[in-house]
Amino acid sequence: MKLIRLTLSILLFFPALALAYSLQGTVINVHDGDTLTIQSGSDRYKVRFLGVDTPEVDYFGNTQGEVADVARDFVAGLVPPGSHVTVVYDDNGHDKHNRILGRVIYNNVEINREILKEGWGYMYFIYPFDKGLLATYSADSKFAVDNQRGLFASRYDKVLAPYDFRMKSRNLTGTNYVGDTETKVLYFPEDIEQIPVWRRVFFSDKNIALNNGYKFF
Repeated sequence: MKLIRLTLSILLFFPALALAYSLQGTVINVHDGDTLTIQSGSDRYKVRFLGVDTPEVDYFGNTQGEVADVARDFVAGLVPPGSHVTVVYDDNGHDKHNRILGRVIYNNVEINREILKEGWGYMYFIYPFDKGLLATYSADSKFAVDNQRGLFASRYDKVLAPYDFRMKSRNLTGTNYVGDTETKVLYFPEDIEQIPVWRRVFFSDKNIALNNGYKFF
């Protein structure tokens, strides 16, 4: 993969990204609200939107149905096939499925933030994460909840958060500890509902959370 430093125009709009890398490519398809495929030169890459978790279109044969399609179509409306996008990521920029984990920018608009502000995804950070970016995304998520946008409208009250859906669909229990970014209280996975959605961060190990200032109540 060819790594390039960010262009001047991107830096002007997103100065916090000065130490990041970027990949430019053309959108081939939008799989669901948080995953798309881009073509860069002769290579194709799957891209997972950093900090965003949207309803599942197809997860081991299970789907969240209409709401997942709506979230996907919202993103496809922002970056339809053929769109030339920039994906910004850092040294931790791949997830466990080897997808690029990054911020997608199109026409100087950060698509990750648009998804959160319009409520078609949950904020989703697993440590390590950038605290400044976390604060920005948290504010975007709170805006969506306060204004009942997207998934947070009353018609979707019964829709599970995507990470809860993934666990339930496979009869699994979450293993990540959950921290409240405001109170710094750490919760067990089963107590996730104690934390507002815009203040949730996840830790794979409780000691990592404790070392970062979180504590059990």
